[in-house]
Amino acid sequence: MKRKHLLLALACLAIMHKAQSQTLLKNATIINGDATIQPRKGAIYINNGKITNIVYGKKNIPTKGYKVIDCDGKYVTPGLTDAHMHLATGDLRNLDTAMKKTDALLLNMLYHGITTVRDMAGDGSYLANYKQRINKKELPAPSIFYAAQFAGSHYWELINRGSKQSKDGNTPWYRSIDANTNIAKAVAEAKGYGATGIKVYNDLTKDQIARITTEANKQGLKIWSHAAVFPAKPMDVAKLSVSSMSHAADMAFDQLPGDTIEISAAWRSVYKNFTLDTAHLVVLLQQMKANGVFLDPTVFHATNNKLTYAQTVVRLAHQVGVQIVVGTDWVYPEGPGEVPLEDEMKTLANKCNLSNSYIIQAATLNAARVIGLKDRGQVMKGNIADLLIVAEDPNTQLSTLFRPLLVIKEGVLHTPNKL
Repeated sequence: MKRKHLLLALACLAIMHKAQSQTLLKNATIINGDATIQPRKGAIYINNGKITNIVYGKKNIPTKGYKVIDCDGKYVTPGLTDAHMHLATGDLRNLDTAMKKTDALLLNMLYHGITTVRDMAGDGSYLANYKQRINKKELPAPSIFYAAQFAGSHYWELINRGSKQSKDGNTPWYRSIDANTNIAKAVAEAKGYGATGIKVYNDLTKDQIARITTEANKQGLKIWSHAAVFPAKPMDVAKLSVSSMSHAADMAFDQLPGDTIEISAAWRSVYKNFTLDTAHLVVLLQQMKANGVFLDPTVFHATNNKLTYAQTVVRLAHQVGVQIVVGTDWVYPEGPGEVPLEDEMKTLANKCNLSNSYIIQAATLNAARVIGLKDRGQVMKGNIADLLIVAEDPNTQLSTLFRPLLVIKEGVLHTPNKL
């Protein structure tokens, strides 16, 4: 009965006080987002979309002027991030239809506690439009930060084969790279279309990746790379201090003989009597740790593709001290339904032996850092108020994160009453 009353109160708050600029969450058990910080009971003051103060351990606190939500027995965490998505790679020819689907998908994500998304390449004009609409609060949705995808010219020739209309490889968000490419101009055009990072994807040498990385750093963009870029090997990427390397399964390609790797042969090898060389892998992971490279493992995706050795990659990465972010690279439902981020986090817990507290950090603080965001990912004074109120302790029950009682996005209250 008590929980029903809380839900009813929250529903009323969400309807009546969406424009409320000042909110106080009192008696909350606060989970910071940094796994090294123990949960503590306290009160969170929210004003104009930001956390303006946190008071720990006091019962008598100022409440005047604030809409008060009593969180006694409840937990407050940072909003979640899916650090590997693709929102704009589907059929976008009928924009009205595509946008209705995307609107529903994003609302479902928000209602499941996801307040930020790192989109790892898609139609930049479509993503820029959504980013602008979300920033103007025209629709309830996670914040979007997206990549421009750079790949070699042979890759784009294969992608465009059979389509005379395709411009892929010749847009600011899908860029073909060869020996004659003006890298500075390509990066600047990606930045001009609102990209937060460059995704280093395929058919690039280590020297080309180095040039792209240097220029992106100079222009203030992140470098988010596939672990294996073909012909460049994972160690080539790790040595360049990119921001992140995606796909734990691809890390295994570094053990293949030779200075370069060929994509078809590499994939054949892991599906035929493959044994992971863990000693070789540890050297690669140590290089990642030394250079501060995050691992974006997409381990649920790998497990579904029978690449279960990816679970060992994640376990060893964590043991070595490589920081991990949580991303899915998976399809989300276009409306109410379970979200794959929960599957990814449960796989990290159940198959990779990561603690719930660290997995929460990987989906909040670490994910914010890999995007380059210093204003979210932790419950702390000065940060954007992207918060979840949940009924159970997520350090013992991860699934509670995806059934929030209340989602607060930039200070605005959203009640996921359709879950």
